[in-house]
Amino acid sequence: MAEAKKSLPTYLDRAREHLLQIVTRHQRDEVALVGLQDLRELLRDHKFQTDVAIQRGEATVTLPQFRIIGIGQNVEDATEDALAKLREYALQYLERLEFYRHTDRRDLYPLVVRFLATPEDEQAELLLEPETVETAPAVA
Repeated sequence: MAEAKKSLPTYLDRAREHLLQIVTRHQRDEVALVGLQDLRELLRDHKFQTDVAIQRGEATVTLPQFRIIGIGQNVEDATEDALAKLREYALQYLERLEFYRHTDRRDLYPLVVRFLATPEDEQAELLLEPETVETAPAVA
């Protein structure tokens, strides 16, 4: 363990230089260190499906992949509501990853990681990427 602690700065420097670092403990436990920007790049093609609707003075932002609906007086408020629910869901998903790996939600893992690897002030942009948003016609 002491050796790993001494080597950690070197591993981190290499990961920052876009070099994947595999760290092994006891010849069986393996983890990969990858730079955060590289991780974001690897996951950029995993897109959130988002449905936006405004009806009778209420906005909804729906994330059908996660079965999450954000509700608000406008799209911004509904997005914030959906983001708060998604943050809670994403943390629960990782805490129970072994469970989710055996369900129909196993394929959400890349989206969960992409979401959590994105700075909080940029997460709304993930949900509202123009090519992934379906907007329902407004109803008065």
